Amino acid sequence: MDRYGDALALGVESMDTEHRRLAVMFGEFSDCIKDGGRFDQALQIVQEALALTNVHFANEEALMKRYAYPGIEDEKLQHRNLRLQITTLVGDSLNTGFCDQVTLENLATIERLLYEHISGADRSLARYLIAKGAR
Repeated sequence: MDRYGDALALGVESMDTEHRRLAVMFGEFSDCIKDGGRFDQALQIVQEALALTNVHFANEEALMKRYAYPGIEDEKLQHRNLRLQITTLVGDSLNTGFCDQVTLENLATIERLLYEHISGADRSLARYLIAKGAR
């Protein structure tokens, strides 16, 4: 089971597909860290997840531009901030070399940040896009 589930389905297929994939990848990253410190595998997974994050944000920003989303500048700033926060937390989690309480908190924070962004800003964006005819 992925950590995304239907609770965060927004109704815009491209966004939902990428959100699910990101949730799975960041979940796999977390599992690698928690399961005895498979840091080499975790690094490979999270590099792919961060690359997909960049693609996903670019795709969302293209949708916002295409449909003249009025909150585009705020959303772009949120993407930039989220990218920085997640990259910092990932780096700290990998640099310790073991799974301790701080690492567990970092992993929980990454999951929370993703959930909050999808259920907040992205949900508002999806409603707007759907009203404009996007699916």
